[in-house]
Amino acid sequence: MTKVNKKVLVVDDEEEIVNFLCNFLKRFGIEAAKANNAQEVFKKHKEDKPDFIFLDIQMPECDGIEILRQLRKNNSHAKVIMITGKTDKNSITAAKKYGAIDYITKPLDLLDLSRKIKNYIL
Repeated sequence: MTKVNKKVLVVDDEEEIVNFLCNFLKRFGIEAAKANNAQEVFKKHKEDKPDFIFLDIQMPECDGIEILRQLRKNNSHAKVIMITGKTDKNSITAAKKYGAIDYITKPLDLLDLSRKIKNYIL
């Protein structure tokens, strides 16, 4: 499989979700960095300048909406897909306000996830 030349960051406070998504992305030739909290996101964003971020909405300390808001405030041009445990219309609307391009719900639907990877990253 050909390696995809895009930088991807996967952010979720649930280690299993991060590992699963990173392993799933490998099937498409995509290597992804991992982050479990806001501090890691900002550090990796500054170092790696990802093209694409999978970002969990509900995380302790700092939620994904606030992380997205801060990234946009700092002129991040990364494309963001939010990850949510429930279809919360208010959170999704807020995420889109700050430039999220789409969202996926937990438990992850592999067909939907594959489509979004093909549409946005490949």
